[in-house]
Amino acid sequence: MRQYRKDPLRVLTEQERLVLEQISRSSSERVDVVIRAKEVLAVASGYSYSAAAAMAGRRSGQAVSNLMERFNRNGLAAVQPHGGGGPRPSYDPSARERILAEARRTPDPAQDGTATWSLSTLRRALRRAPDGLPHVSTYTISQVLHAAGFLWLTARSWCDTGKAVRKRRSGTVTVIDLDAEAKKSLIERAYREGERLGLAVWTEDEAGPYQTRPYPGRSWGEQGQPKHQPHQYVRNGIAKLLTLFCPRTGEVRAKGVITTPNTVLHPWLKHELKAILAHLPQESLVTDTTVNRAVWESWQQGLNKRITLPASLPLLRLLLIWDNLKGHQTSLLVLWLLDHGVMPLYTPLSGSWLNMAESVQRIIGDRALAGQYPHTQGEIINALEATVKGWNQAPTPFQWGGKRHARRLRSQQRRHALGGSGACTHDPVRRRQSVL
Repeated sequence: MRQYRKDPLRVLTEQERLVLEQISRSSSERVDVVIRAKEVLAVASGYSYSAAAAMAGRRSGQAVSNLMERFNRNGLAAVQPHGGGGPRPSYDPSARERILAEARRTPDPAQDGTATWSLSTLRRALRRAPDGLPHVSTYTISQVLHAAGFLWLTARSWCDTGKAVRKRRSGTVTVIDLDAEAKKSLIERAYREGERLGLAVWTEDEAGPYQTRPYPGRSWGEQGQPKHQPHQYVRNGIAKLLTLFCPRTGEVRAKGVITTPNTVLHPWLKHELKAILAHLPQESLVTDTTVNRAVWESWQQGLNKRITLPASLPLLRLLLIWDNLKGHQTSLLVLWLLDHGVMPLYTPLSGSWLNMAESVQRIIGDRALAGQYPHTQGEIINALEATVKGWNQAPTPFQWGGKRHARRLRSQQRRHALGGSGACTHDPVRRRQSVL
């Protein structure tokens, strides 16, 4: 017989549901707290007490009923530990609030010896303060901070896509790209629909500069025998990496160089694009010249500043996504691209996150140089090109979207982290290691 619910769960508020979902997915929270959060969410979704207990890995429906009664009375405090023995807490609410007040205070480097708090510097400040806690430990501080919702976060830089600050003779000005939204839409459309429309999609970027210096990095080694890097080093020039990347296949075409003027970039780019076009299918469903021109013009839809298309256009075969540098917009290069069926799509100001080549360059650079100490430019170039060759033996395809894209859609200010891109992959990129 189904038991009558004497005290059914009340309707959850948006804040309560958000906190419960965060606790249910947490890997650092106590197991019993995570289980209670899952049980509350299951009951709120319409499951019975016994079904909610089973979904959380428990068997007692009566325990879930008791939890619902406590939640109706105490709210989110019901999922937290509520007894169970053990020693009495050493710090009362006033002492815990003193720890939180110190954590919220901006540290003074001259007084506290730091510009940002760590557990050890917080402990030292609390022990030194006249009204502080002379015996507090870093463990206690950590527990109090976590209970109050504090996390150990890494500082990040943000920018508004389509805006950039420039220094002019008249002073500092903010430059706005009026075509930012249209460029973003075209590039995202290329990532999602380009291949389906029979068009190859490639991205281009120039990585670097890479210096002749020791690069930090981690590697496996016997205990007590870490790899040592010299403290002093000689600057012996820099190197860069010209990169073409195909997100669908994961193929990378790259060349290490010392500098990247147009006289170096343009010949390499033309040579590689010719090789890519030679392997693309020659057939096309578009045979009418009017339809062909409409296809070309569709990749400039919404732009105020458009490329003037010539009267005679070949079949569109490839979309090239790259940065909006002046060297990428020279008339001779653009005409060459159009004559060979390549449509250039330029990222907007502060829009490098739209270029998937940014993502793969980070991976290549880390694999080639992390933990290494190249002494010459040639060593850097050899390491980068060898890593690209190894990457192409087992390339990782990239897809546009994922969690980062969902966060951008939820963001009201449309701000994006500097560096990297919005790429994701369902085949996680790992450091490939030999298995003995």
